[in-house]
This record gives sequence, structure tokens and C-alpha cells, in this order.
Amino acid sequence: MPDGARMSTQRAVEPLSELSAGVLATLPVAEIRGAGNKLPRPPEPQGPIISLTVRSARLSDIAKLRAVGDINRLNQPEAQLESFHQFGSMINVSGPWLGGRRRFFVADGGERIVGFAHFQPMAPDRRWLLTTLGSATGVYDARPVWDALLSHAIIDAGLRGVKRLYARAPTQSPIVPALLLTGFVPYAQETIIVALLSNKPSSVDKLRPQEEGDTWAIHQLYNAAVPRQVQYAEAYTSHRWDLRGRDGESRSRRIAGWLIEEGHDVVGYARTRSRGGNHVVELVHHPERVALLPALIDGALAGLSASQGMRVLCAVRGYQAEVATLLHARGFAYILEQDLHVKYTTANVRLPAFEQAPFHLEVRDKLPKRVPSFLHGTPRDESVT
Repeated sequence: MPDGARMSTQRAVEPLSELSAGVLATLPVAEIRGAGNKLPRPPEPQGPIISLTVRSARLSDIAKLRAVGDINRLNQPEAQLESFHQFGSMINVSGPWLGGRRRFFVADGGERIVGFAHFQPMAPDRRWLLTTLGSATGVYDARPVWDALLSHAIIDAGLRGVKRLYARAPTQSPIVPALLLTGFVPYAQETIIVALLSNKPSSVDKLRPQEEGDTWAIHQLYNAAVPRQVQYAEAYTSHRWDLRGRDGESRSRRIAGWLIEEGHDVVGYARTRSRGGNHVVELVHHPERVALLPALIDGALAGLSASQGMRVLCAVRGYQAEVATLLHARGFAYILEQDLHVKYTTANVRLPAFEQAPFHLEVRDKLPKRVPSFLHGTPRDESVT
């Protein structure tokens, strides 16, 4: 990959002391500080998987999905704004009333379901985002199941005209090798940090609420703040910043945006998405206006709806080290690091270049026109007369 395409995050804060580094790599955010809600692990299946069939989920698979207890929820921290259960997710995407728009794939081992993959289509280009991977392989490695699920999903997406698939996975997660094997490529790295805030800052006068006509200006700020390689991978348009939210997001979320302007240019942007007491903050700032970051962060936190035990999460990219430092000073703590992956279902085709060979033609003088006539015979020899 080009230099700078994947940038390592400078860790501005230390891991929580009560959690080991090995646990952090796979620990869901919801389980921080005793708020765990892990599903009970089912009995391990007896015997290896003899045959494997990957297909779209059916309503008849609901009972078999009870055996899938190893569930990996991806797309952190946004996943914390949604409640998840594999049964409900499968019903929502596999019902016949949706006209076959199914993005829930299962790995059928014959008598049982040994794994599943859930993808969420996102507007406006219908890109797919991997949100959940599950397995029920017991003592056996889940990698073959995940490889088969991801490969099938990539082919299905390509047949539907989807050009890009995305996945956000913890750096040390066992899911990462399966992503790399099926062609996913990491293009950036980010750190997830969280804080339990009882008091929020007072409002800041420098910020104003986002309006519908601000999306183009926010997109120009994004182009100035984000490395070019990341822009190519994400391929966002100005619709990405709509306050209506992206396709696939729950309507129960509350979305708000806050801007800092200088003249007619937007130099700072904060986007907040909330559900209940959980809030996710997204920050974009101009690289030459770092001094405005404290006001941007405080203004975003001040705009959150107050609730007791309010939990605020933020994903800080590797090229946003200043943001991590300022959030740490406001009580945020490190949870995990994750890689952002993209998979293209289309390939660039290079056409052969044909060189132009110039041909030089000698053009003779044009002969004068004349009328055909039998009178034009052979001239006589004047010497005879």
C-alpha cells in the first residue's frame, strides 16, 4: 500500500487498569465496567464439520441459530447505539415482505448452523458494512466458516452491483485473518475511547447548529482534513453528512451536528448520534486550526442530552492524535484499537495504449480538368512538313 495509507495510532491514553490487554481485543464496549451482557455459551458441537453450505438465511433457521453463541459485534462504537439479537436481526432482513433483499448469511453444517454473517447496506451507493460475525464450531477453528461466509457475501454483493464492502475489526481479533484472506485491505486505524460523564461542559458560543445546506461545506472540510488514501477508500459524497442519517440506521437515534466557521469556510465539525444514555461523537477539524479543538469538543459534549451515567464514545483516527490527547484530559479512557478494511468487488482494467504512427504522403499537383474529345489525338511531327 502507499506510504501513509495505513497510519498507526499514537496511544494517548493507557488501557483501563482492571482489564488485561488480551481481553481488550475482544471485549465488547457494552461490557466495560461491569455492564456486560454476554450471551450464554451453548454446548460445544460434537464432532467436526463434515460439509458446509453457505446461503441466505431463512425463517426456518431461527431455531438452529440458538447454537451460535460466539458472536462478534463489529462496527464499534456505532454498534453500541443498537440492541442486537441474532434472531431479530435475521427476521428483519430475511422476511419475504422485503422482496429478497437479504444480507444475513448462514453457514449450514447439515444438522446445525455453525456460523452467520450480517451485512448492512448503506446509502447512497448501497455499500455493505459488516456488522456481526458468529460461529458455533466449539473446539474447532472458526476460520474456515468465516472464510466461506465472507467469500459468499462478496460474490453475492458483486452480483447485486455493490462495488465496496467495509469492515471494522479489532486489531488483534481472530476475524482479521479471515478478512485479509478474502481480499479485505486495511486503509486506516482508529482508537475507541469512552467516558462516563456525570457533568457536561457549558455551551460554547463559537458553535452553531448544522443546517440542511451545510453538507457541501462539511464535505470540503473532510477533504482538507483526511489523507487522500483514506478518501479514496471511503469514497464519501456530501450526503454522508445529512442530518437525516444514513440508510440502515435506527430511527430511534438522535442525530445532531455542530459547526465552527471562519468566514464562509467550515473549519470544525462535530456530529453526535445518541440513543438512551449512549452517545457517539464524531469530530472533523481542519489540520491548520488545531487551536479550535477544545471549543469543538466542549461544544459537542454540551449539545448532548443530559442523563445520569451518560456514556460517550468516540473513534479517533490515527491522524487525529490531538483529539485523543484532549479527550483524555476530559476523562476519556482507551478501550481498543481497530482497523478499517475495504473490499472492492470490481477491478481496474487497463486498456492497451496504441501509439499513433504518422504517415507522410506526397501530394502531386492537381491536373487541369478537360472535356473528353476524339479531337485530342497524337500531335503531329512538325519536322515532316
